[in-house]
Amino acid sequence: MLSTEHKIRRGFHWLAVFLAAILLAIGLVLMTFDVGDLWHPGQEDITTSTGDLFLGAVGLFFACLALWAVVRAFGWVVIRLYRRYENQQRPD
Repeated sequence: MLSTEHKIRRGFHWLAVFLAAILLAIGLVLMTFDVGDLWHPGQEDITTSTGDLFLGAVGLFFACLALWAVVRAFGWVVIRLYRRYENQQRPD
């Protein structure tokens, strides 16, 4: 049987992964619509657009990583509050 702290930690981990995956999916869809302009001839240099696409992908990666870290940090705070609550409820 898993402890309550472990369940909370695991729940926040999966919530963080889920929210980061949603952010990644939305970002990739938006990048795809933006890259759709690449296929029209004569708009701009392909190397500039490819570089912009790469920078966008790197920025999206770091945004997903930051979202994951913030949700995990929130979970860490919840676990600390849970421990404090449990310690106050125990009779000495």
